[in-house]
Amino acid sequence: MRQFTALTLVALIAGSLAGCGEPAPTSTSTKAPGTPPAWLLATEPAGALSVADAKADATEGETIVVRGRIGGRKAPISADSPVFVIVDLSLPHCGEDPDDKCPTPWDYCCEPKSDLAARSATVQIVDAEGNTAPPIGDALKPLDEVLVVGTVGARPNENVLTIRATGIYRVGG
Repeated sequence: MRQFTALTLVALIAGSLAGCGEPAPTSTSTKAPGTPPAWLLATEPAGALSVADAKADATEGETIVVRGRIGGRKAPISADSPVFVIVDLSLPHCGEDPDDKCPTPWDYCCEPKSDLAARSATVQIVDAEGNTAPPIGDALKPLDEVLVVGTVGARPNENVLTIRATGIYRVGG
């Protein structure tokens, strides 16, 4: 009995110290390897707005569907979190010109920065409860065309559009 109590005490102390100083995870994944993430939609949602139209008209808290292309930065998808940038399809990426040999066409370096800022939005994937989802992994790639279903986040000014996405549909994929 004494040995059981000592082992139990050690286990309790180790368990309580394991997370000391580290934030609790906001979402857990119980999916089997090879299973698509829960937020990856199998069917195309209707009623999509362009990024430019959404940026012009969306209001904080509104549920919207936005169509765009992943890009706008050299690293448009965050490796450590479920965040990425989408760009309006009307803005051509550098790889659309066959003579352009740009090694990172998704960064839109051939377009004026003001045009890119006016036609891009940030997407943060969340679960049904609004908690941050796990990192994206390899489910999405730069230049993927996507439809994003979610809620418009805080809009401190008309230049900022953040979508708290609960669903992503990859066009053609």
